[in-house]
Amino acid sequence: MNFDNLDFEQLFSLKGWERLAENGMDFGLNLLAAVAIFIIGRWLTTYIVKLMKAALTRAKVDLTLVSFLGNVANIGMLIMVIIAALGKLGVPTTSVTALVGGAGLAIALSLKDQLSNFAAGALIILFRPFKVGDYIKVNGFEGYVREIKMVQTSLRTYANEEVVLPNSVVMSNSITNKSSLPQWRAQVIVGVDYACDLKTAKTAVLKAATGHPKCIQTEKPATVQVTNLGDNAIEITLWAWTTEADWWSLQCDLNEQVVENLREVKINIPFPQRDVHIVSQPAANDVESA
Repeated sequence: MNFDNLDFEQLFSLKGWERLAENGMDFGLNLLAAVAIFIIGRWLTTYIVKLMKAALTRAKVDLTLVSFLGNVANIGMLIMVIIAALGKLGVPTTSVTALVGGAGLAIALSLKDQLSNFAAGALIILFRPFKVGDYIKVNGFEGYVREIKMVQTSLRTYANEEVVLPNSVVMSNSITNKSSLPQWRAQVIVGVDYACDLKTAKTAVLKAATGHPKCIQTEKPATVQVTNLGDNAIEITLWAWTTEADWWSLQCDLNEQVVENLREVKINIPFPQRDVHIVSQPAANDVESA
């Protein structure tokens, strides 16, 4: 380094020290302002998130969704506070914002499936197409809802098996919620002989429901109708209403009682029948002689 042309007198002059002191004071004030922005911003973030959670709780939003939305809002506002504090220190906020945006985009692309499940879970909790304890059918599975999480929903089947479904799969398929209404309908389809007395057959089938204590007869009485003329039998359908708790036992009892009632009045439940015609082929000797 060449010190020949260095003006030490100018370097250590009073004006140079004043400029240095002024720059140091400006930096100190900016640093104090940045710290103040961070502290006040963090306090405001905590306060706003607290108010938001309280409002969502009063609106009876699910606690899981309240916690998730609170965390997202807290992280988003905290990032804004940090960017504002860095801008006060003279850090180019445009590059910081671009860096945060790029990092967020990379994370979103790598976790797109999980984010989709998060979004679907938020919709399930917010709009409540079903709740814990409901009996639903979705994506070929059916059972009672055991648990609803932000990423997945679990069902318990009648065989006491647990089925775990991603929330994105649940929301992208049709959902049948049998528990949304208080009454369930049992249904029995039975085929009877074409030669039988239809009135007698319908009376026997209907008697299986009217004589059952778990069948509701006041608001929605049981009904029976001829629903199809099949190849081998006349199909009679019985509909009977009951509660959710009694549906399975009523369904099984009706299947058994319908068969017994038809046997009592001597009406057959025919098996599938086919007429087979055998065409005889000429013998090999007859073919050669011809």
